[in-house]
Amino acid sequence: MAIAKSWVVIMSKFYLLFFCLLLVLSCSEEEQTHAHFNGCEKLNPDKHDHFLIGQGQWIGQLDIKKNKKIPFNFEVIQDSVFIINSEERIGAIINNYGDSMLIKMPVFDSEFHFTKTTNGLAGYWYNNAKKNYKLPFTARLNKAGIKNRFGISQNTNYKIFDGEWETTFSQGSDEEYKAIAAFDQDQQYVTGTFITQTGDYRFLQGNISNDSILLSCFDGAHAFLFEGRLVDGVINGQFYSGSRWNEPWVSSKNELFTLANPFSLTNQVKEEKLEFMFPGVDGKNVSYPNKRYDNKVVIIQVLGSWCPNCVDETRFFTILHNLYQHRGLEIIGLAFEVPEELSDKIARVKDLKSHFHSRYEFLIAGGASKTEAQKALPILSDVSSFPTTIFIDKKGEIRKIHTGFYGPGTGTHYTKYVSEVSVLIEGLLSE
Repeated sequence: MAIAKSWVVIMSKFYLLFFCLLLVLSCSEEEQTHAHFNGCEKLNPDKHDHFLIGQGQWIGQLDIKKNKKIPFNFEVIQDSVFIINSEERIGAIINNYGDSMLIKMPVFDSEFHFTKTTNGLAGYWYNNAKKNYKLPFTARLNKAGIKNRFGISQNTNYKIFDGEWETTFSQGSDEEYKAIAAFDQDQQYVTGTFITQTGDYRFLQGNISNDSILLSCFDGAHAFLFEGRLVDGVINGQFYSGSRWNEPWVSSKNELFTLANPFSLTNQVKEEKLEFMFPGVDGKNVSYPNKRYDNKVVIIQVLGSWCPNCVDETRFFTILHNLYQHRGLEIIGLAFEVPEELSDKIARVKDLKSHFHSRYEFLIAGGASKTEAQKALPILSDVSSFPTTIFIDKKGEIRKIHTGFYGPGTGTHYTKYVSEVSVLIEGLLSE
């Protein structure tokens, strides 16, 4: 009983510190200056100032196909913009750019170029992580309300999508994979995500219209649209990722359906201890193991700055490192990046590190592919997902390997992961 009480105290302190730090770390330097979300301070606008675009709530749209658009909400406060996906707020700064305006998204290498029109804004969103990739962008002041991003008619004749659904993407094809669709419905407003074996589709937000569900997300790296229709207890839908990918999905209500344990998917196939050498963000080679990590619990984070799940994990690991570094926890991020040149890879990782004020070490381990990651870590059976996480004890032995990451958009699944990892770290540090 004493042990149980002690553990309750430990976890209570952990979660208190976790959420306090989350409020601080969720705001970049730019966001701390301008934001009013997530515990950041809001500046009081000076009525005499001249701002680049109209203040308040906006609805943006990305054109992905003929008659197919991905809507998203954003708020403008002074010359800052905050992309809104359910509980998530992503802050950026609006700047003049010649005859147009520019918004560079934080962390991810993407940006908006646009001008003002009689109806609002018009231009393009450029995803520089992909070759020759841009989508037409328009925006107007939002009169429908933040909870009606799809502009649906309000009525009481709608079906219930709330709860968890067993889901199959690309059913019957070689690309088939399972997922959990987790929806939280408030009348015609709905939030949630799709949880796959290796990650999730982050914060989705949308609406219910009669027997149809519409969900979307824009996070600076990805633009997602999910459409589905519920007939006889089965949802049949289409998933669109930008303009280059779409696939079918089908869901049936099943609160008991589970995915495989993420700690069981990747294994150590060689008995020797993990060793590697890669350049750090200063360009100098760093080897592991080394004296810095002697008698330390070490987390090896396999990531890419282009990967939203990796970015979510970096936010969490930054908090974890701040909580436990004084007790002997260290983290090494092995980054696999899109640019070919090392200097450009370094620049991407520096942006990620700076955004979260991360104090742990990041190394440039290769190009942005699972094949590259497998070559870099031959001790593993495979690298099937970004991120993949290796937990190493004080003796340098691999104790756990976790494939993928369930981020804050997954609700209870994220809470469970945070609890499991905190228990694991507490145990390893106590040995």
